[in-house]
Amino acid sequence: MDPFILAAHILPTRNEKIIDVGCGCGIIPLILASRYPGVKILGVEIQAKLFGFAQQNIITNHLGNTIRVLHADIKTIQPSDTNGRADTIISNPPYIKKNSGRVNPDYQKAVARHEITLDIDRLFHCANRLLKEHGKVYIIFPAERISDLVLAMARHQFSPYFLRFVHIKKNEAARRVILCSVRNSRHPCIIRPPLYLYTSENKFTDAYVSLFKPQQFSL
Repeated sequence: MDPFILAAHILPTRNEKIIDVGCGCGIIPLILASRYPGVKILGVEIQAKLFGFAQQNIITNHLGNTIRVLHADIKTIQPSDTNGRADTIISNPPYIKKNSGRVNPDYQKAVARHEITLDIDRLFHCANRLLKEHGKVYIIFPAERISDLVLAMARHQFSPYFLRFVHIKKNEAARRVILCSVRNSRHPCIIRPPLYLYTSENKFTDAYVSLFKPQQFSL
């Protein structure tokens, strides 16, 4: 669910330039491009197989004028590789700390889940290099690691713009946090109402279902 939840919280302006770090097969770019035809999205994917899937998905959905993907390590990319600095960076990054937990024997899944090729500190370091002044970073991440997010932001001149905690049900601890942070800007952090995914009857909540409704450009 994470990519769909994150995508629903990104409200770009017209002609906004977006970079998706670790785009995988291109789920988030496909959602944003279908909702906001005027945006320009660059997906960056380090894994060759997923890069190939993303390219095929772009072709199949006739979105080549809106989305392009690079098979590259975000750590090596400079603004000159992305036609200048971006307005927004989005990421559903690896979320399990390096050297902790059982590493999946499937390397593709391991890289997607564990901080093997990218960690949260490196993500903000790269974002600082690739974003315009006051550019934004959107992330969905385990709620239990919010202190890691706060420290990484502080190290790389970002401050939180809004937070929203995601719960499976009411009266259960948050599983994820959606974060929007801003580069080189001081802004009071907005704590948005929590998002509950299921009712007590195990049905999707209205709030969750509303995330899939068509959106309009943010003005």
